[in-house]
Amino acid sequence: MSRVRVALAAALAGMAALTACSSSNDTPASSPTPKPITKDLTQADLTQALLGDGETLPGYSLHGAKSTTEGQYCNATDDDSTPKGWARGSDVDYEYNGSTLNMASVHICLFDSAQDAHSTYTAWKGNETNKQQHLKHPVGDESTLVINPGASDDSVYGYSRSGKVNIRVKIDGATGGDPSGAEVMLSATLKRLQQLQDGKPATVTAADEQANAHK
Repeated sequence: MSRVRVALAAALAGMAALTACSSSNDTPASSPTPKPITKDLTQADLTQALLGDGETLPGYSLHGAKSTTEGQYCNATDDDSTPKGWARGSDVDYEYNGSTLNMASVHICLFDSAQDAHSTYTAWKGNETNKQQHLKHPVGDESTLVINPGASDDSVYGYSRSGKVNIRVKIDGATGGDPSGAEVMLSATLKRLQQLQDGKPATVTAADEQANAHK
């Protein structure tokens, strides 16, 4: 009788192991939570993180070359001083279908600490809370969209902070009703920074992020 019980126990154990193995194989592993930007990325890293031709939104192309950002351009638009803790930055402009009437731009600004970055991020997004809205898919540690800030029309500003890096996206021209493009550019830029922080080349594109947004 004891041999029967031993055999039955062994069979049940085998079935449990098989079930666990099957469940493990059937369930895809969840993606790790993206790490905030904490490294002192180089100027070359910040420039590489900016989306280039064929990597940004459809219809947009580089307007001139990617640039090194001076400190005052990492502050709020109405403040021409270099913000506290600023280290370095890069920026780029894009024209739409070969026209400079409807343009987009991206700034990446690196700070000495997450606290310094947060302070400038808060200044960036401003006080027009009635024009601010959350992103459908938050980007980084904190992110905000501002629709038609100030006296502008048909424009979207997107702001994100990840660790000690701030990203600012501006898109002009009939985009106020659809801020998804700004979200995509913020997300793609941050993921490129994360790739570079991990020692990998920046390969994520706006098309990748558009596809992810529809999943």
